[in-house]
Amino acid sequence: MAVLTYKCPNCNGPLTWNGQKEKFVCDYCMSSFTEAELEALAPSETKAEEVDAEMGEAIKESAGENGASAQAFNEKPAAGTAAAQGAGAASGEDAGTAKPAKMKLYSCPSCGAQVVTDDTTAATTCYYCHNPIVMMDKLGDDYTPDFVIPFAIDKKKATEIFTGWVKQQKYVPKDFYNAQQIELLSGVYFPYWVYSCDLKSDVKGTAEHVRTWDEMGMRNTETSVYDISDSGSMDINNLSRIALNKASKVLCESVMPFELDKLKKFQPGYLQGFIAETRDIQKAEIQPDIRKEVEEFAAQSVNAKISEGGFSKVNIASLDTRISNEKYQYALMPIWTVTYKDKGGKVYYFSINGQTGKTCGELPVDDGKLKSLFFKVFIPMFAALLVAFYFL
Repeated sequence: MAVLTYKCPNCNGPLTWNGQKEKFVCDYCMSSFTEAELEALAPSETKAEEVDAEMGEAIKESAGENGASAQAFNEKPAAGTAAAQGAGAASGEDAGTAKPAKMKLYSCPSCGAQVVTDDTTAATTCYYCHNPIVMMDKLGDDYTPDFVIPFAIDKKKATEIFTGWVKQQKYVPKDFYNAQQIELLSGVYFPYWVYSCDLKSDVKGTAEHVRTWDEMGMRNTETSVYDISDSGSMDINNLSRIALNKASKVLCESVMPFELDKLKKFQPGYLQGFIAETRDIQKAEIQPDIRKEVEEFAAQSVNAKISEGGFSKVNIASLDTRISNEKYQYALMPIWTVTYKDKGGKVYYFSINGQTGKTCGELPVDDGKLKSLFFKVFIPMFAALLVAFYFL
């Protein structure tokens, strides 16, 4: 399969998706193209070959990889972080002893430089010429996404959101939001399973209605018991689950939901200029949890519907839930994210929903700033107390 990049037919510059214009744009000559026009362009292509992990790491080091794509997701996460725990739980291995990921070596279609990625990365940027490239061999066969939600927020807007969010926080280390750190803010397409099904439920039980009243100085209570027997059906649509083991579940799920009514049919051009990951979690792995969630939702819905009758008490004797017409669709969804590793090795994260702008993050704390605050507050207070006790 080919490695490809789409070039502007006017100036040969790389094309990237612009969410505000909803077109593919050349940043050099400012030409723009629709999805149909992009499909008509012939992309530049090269071939890929597999390399072992040690060789891949050596090539990455020689390339001086410290840019957005490397720092955020292709480095080994520190043990104890959400990313490490997620990967370790999936593989059954401790995060500190996990085996190196399979690597692949590519030639950049623009400059011919060697580019190395791990086994789930489907789009990145050339370390040398910074042109976007898409690894089509990662998107072949069953791994081609059905849909994609394109980025609606560009890096400039994402940077404004990030810096504005950090400025509202106190006691954050300066190197968490310095120019180099902001440069690492990366737009990443994460893989998700999107689940839909038909749900039918039959319920049987009893419900009680208690009525009380006062008459002739006496308190009267009347309890009426009703048999309940009902059936209902509903459609379950767009239940989403992250489909990547190495991704931090907190990072990816904290900025949900996405507006899934705006899903677009997948086209590789949407990945240009961003990082993209392919799924490594199969639908069979998430099916038990999803079915359990659907059944719990059915039980909650049944109880809520019965409670609308104003009953004092409801006893469900049996609830038969049947799931049919299950449908799993594979979609890529946009997240802007940046990670930060402190001196102790702990990794902190910040993420922005690339469609809606919803944010979430875990902040490091600058111990120096906390100590400074302590002395600014404690010493004057201690001095005031000494003066007060002296005159008592």
